[in-house]
Amino acid sequence: MLTYRPISAADWPRILDIQRENYSPSFIESLEALKSRWVASPTTCLVAEGPSGILGYALSHPWAQGHAPALDRPLDEGICPELLYIHDLAVAKSARGSGAASILVRALASCAAEAGMTRMALTSVQGSDPFWERHGFAPTPLENSLAGYGADAVYMTATIPRP
Repeated sequence: MLTYRPISAADWPRILDIQRENYSPSFIESLEALKSRWVASPTTCLVAEGPSGILGYALSHPWAQGHAPALDRPLDEGICPELLYIHDLAVAKSARGSGAASILVRALASCAAEAGMTRMALTSVQGSDPFWERHGFAPTPLENSLAGYGADAVYMTATIPRP
């Protein structure tokens, strides 16, 4: 059975392993940058677990619509509660197809709704936009550049379904 829970301090070595197996070197972020998202919003940074342990993780935080935070920089620009920004969601290669990613997306939507938010946003990289479209996200214009996110980066938003 798959479950999710907030990230704990002991989870970071596994999170870094999953990050390394999923991203090209230009997308690998420092522990400091990743942890800054967790410190800013610990209730919206989650891991998915199965019987064998952590299968994936999601780092998200409140943010401003139309802006993508810089990669590999600690989050120190201040938090704006307009929407929940999914900074990173990755699943171990061995857990692909397990449903862990979808569980994390649904859990983040619940977290956002509980906080009174009505929208989520993210920047899709490495051709992941079809996955996000299946979860209700659509390409959306943004106010700042996606420089550093790669040539195929797409800023996407979704409306959080009301219960």
